[in-house]
Amino acid sequence: MAEVARRRTDRILSPVRIRIIGNDMSGSSFAEETTTVSFNQQGARISLNHTLLLDDIILIKNLENEIEDEFRVVGAFQQVFGDRREWGIEALNPKSGIWGVEFSELAEGLSSNVLIECAACKKAAQSALSSIQYDVLLATGLLSRHCDRCGETTRWRPSEQALTPEIIAAGSKPSPSIQERRKARRLRLNMRIRVRNTWGIVDICQTRDVSKIGLCFLSTQVFQVRDELYITLPFADQQTPVETKSVIAWADQNANGRFYGVKYVK
Repeated sequence: MAEVARRRTDRILSPVRIRIIGNDMSGSSFAEETTTVSFNQQGARISLNHTLLLDDIILIKNLENEIEDEFRVVGAFQQVFGDRREWGIEALNPKSGIWGVEFSELAEGLSSNVLIECAACKKAAQSALSSIQYDVLLATGLLSRHCDRCGETTRWRPSEQALTPEIIAAGSKPSPSIQERRKARRLRLNMRIRVRNTWGIVDICQTRDVSKIGLCFLSTQVFQVRDELYITLPFADQQTPVETKSVIAWADQNANGRFYGVKYVK
């Protein structure tokens, strides 16, 4: 019975251990282990010490089932204590199974249709919001969303404008910025990692970008395509290394050094 109830619950209040990789407000790359506050198929509410960039893409790995996927930062909730704050994030691939839960489909008409407007240009749109977006709007009165009139991501708020057919039509169009983000699977992140191969060669180097299936790094060492590597990401002195097995898919060299593209091996 508990499992049946769990599958039918739209929002689950449960602390799932996760690792987040992204860029903070200053543009610096970071990795932080934390837990979810709640989650559903469309996204999650998480607690972090680092600040996030609105509308940015972050990588989240479920440390219990090792599934990793991409999420978009929707907005910030209240500050919990100190510098720690809760954030709302939206899944770019809701069917990834990252939470290890089988969600039932919501009945038609249960999504929240809200009339919102761009705070910059006042353009209004009736938009179907996910539960995470709706929570952020209720808590803060603002959402981050692409505005095609402004040509960039702007803040949106509840609107008191009269609902017209033009507004309804505008709200039914998918956001082009999210569609483009879904195609851009590589995140520009400069992080310190430890790399070793099966021959015992070890290097502490920097990533150029990462994705949920692999990464690119810069090294002074010579590796070969198809070499097996064991990568610790992120790497910090005196930490217990947790290595990820990978294989080199390509190699390149320029004036800055040797670049390697690796693919994670399950």
